[in-house]
Amino acid sequence: MDGVFPFLKPPGITSHDAVGICRRILKEKRIGHSGTLDPMAYGVLPIFLGKATRLIEYTDGFDKTYVAECKFGTFTDTEDSTGQAVLPDDNMNLVEGITILHDSTEINESLRPPTWNELTALLDSFVGTQEQRPSKYSAIKINGVRAYEYARKGIPVELPLRTIIISNIELVAYGFPYFTIRVTCSSGTYIRSLLRDICIRLGIPGTMTSLARTAVGPFDIQSSYIAEELTLHGEKIVFPTDHAVSHLSKVDVDSVQLKMMVQGKELPIVEAFSHTVPSEKYRAYGPNGFVGILKRTKNSLKVDKNIFIEG
Repeated sequence: MDGVFPFLKPPGITSHDAVGICRRILKEKRIGHSGTLDPMAYGVLPIFLGKATRLIEYTDGFDKTYVAECKFGTFTDTEDSTGQAVLPDDNMNLVEGITILHDSTEINESLRPPTWNELTALLDSFVGTQEQRPSKYSAIKINGVRAYEYARKGIPVELPLRTIIISNIELVAYGFPYFTIRVTCSSGTYIRSLLRDICIRLGIPGTMTSLARTAVGPFDIQSSYIAEELTLHGEKIVFPTDHAVSHLSKVDVDSVQLKMMVQGKELPIVEAFSHTVPSEKYRAYGPNGFVGILKRTKNSLKVDKNIFIEG
């Protein structure tokens, strides 16, 4: 079975667990996913089947949209509600009126919660390209070891800053001490760390309490399927393989050019390929449909990294 579909991962399981569920239901050995979701999160997890697994690398850079809830009152070591309450760093400059304890938070009457407009204005300031320091409980590798493994052992490590892009962020609900945002961002953005930074800028401690991913590239939550639907409908709900790379421009190849591709030969730039740009990648279609991914060099098109999917 070849194809791709968006799975609606429930909270409480890993992305690896979700792949296992889909494998058992569809009885497909070759299966994978893109865009890992934290266990506490739920939402869109693109699943790739059969030959479509060869296309996962072309989807890693998809923008993603999340809806996340944050609760003012405490910071945690994991930056979400699964962690333990911790004291803030000295440079967080918290407002007067907040006292953080290890198991509770007291907020006295001298604290004035931010208004809707104040919170919205602050969120707007996060739009654009910026540097983000991920959570120490992230899956980023430091010297070949996941950051969360160091954190669980109490070993301090310095996580490098990452360049992220926030293309849109909006306040969708607010009733102190809770607020909910919708964010569209580049791959590699940590939403719990974004909420941490928002709270630091406000001078009020806070932590993420829920997270939903509502879109990954061309996949959205409205078209995602739960395990029960997958059991009921099976491969009928699976999109064609090329759906995963619909963001790439299209080129058509004839039977002679297709034979050259199979033989590993490069395709000279002819009039039909004149619109292509060096270093760019393209989804190619032969007489019988989608055949794979091509990459433009200076003077030719070639099969990218020996990936080939017969149409």
